[in-house]
Amino acid sequence: MSTRDCYLDITQEMKIDHDNVRDLFDRYHRASSRKLKGMIANTLIREMAIHGEAKELSVYNDYPQIGLGDAVARNKEDSAEIKACVHDADVARRTSDEYDVILSCAISAFLAHAKQEEDQQLPLVRKRLTPEESDKMARAFLKARTKVPTRPHSYGPQTGGIGQKAVCMPARIQDMVVETIEGREFVELKYHHPTV
Repeated sequence: MSTRDCYLDITQEMKIDHDNVRDLFDRYHRASSRKLKGMIANTLIREMAIHGEAKELSVYNDYPQIGLGDAVARNKEDSAEIKACVHDADVARRTSDEYDVILSCAISAFLAHAKQEEDQQLPLVRKRLTPEESDKMARAFLKARTKVPTRPHSYGPQTGGIGQKAVCMPARIQDMVVETIEGREFVELKYHHPTV
């Protein structure tokens, strides 16, 4: 195996999250029990929240250096919209007749942004980064995933800077407490990130 084969690819790490959301949403539609649907919804909410916050803390901070500075503002606007929709799905009652519509709104916003990223931004990222730079960005993204909240906090800062970093860890701890108290259950993901 060459040294190049040991590098992580930021575009692949981001796409893993997109593919997990696609897979989970498909599983949600196929689920026959309300309990399983609830577990899948919890997992969808967690994965979308983590993905968005992790990108804001890592990937978007590096975009200006590779000529994608203009994309950052649009991405953050999309992220705010997605976060609001995911928050609505998080606080809605899973047993509500309208829940499928509320969750579908969040998923649609997430997947529309994911497609736009995959079609327009990720090819440029792949083209403009060296393997070493992509690896560094991927590791920062994966590290950020372990520090960000596991639920959407639409009121939090979206600067990607110190303010957002400062609120992430306490919010993550709060989320874990809430998830434990509420007895939230989750399903396994189909696709996995490497351990870094």
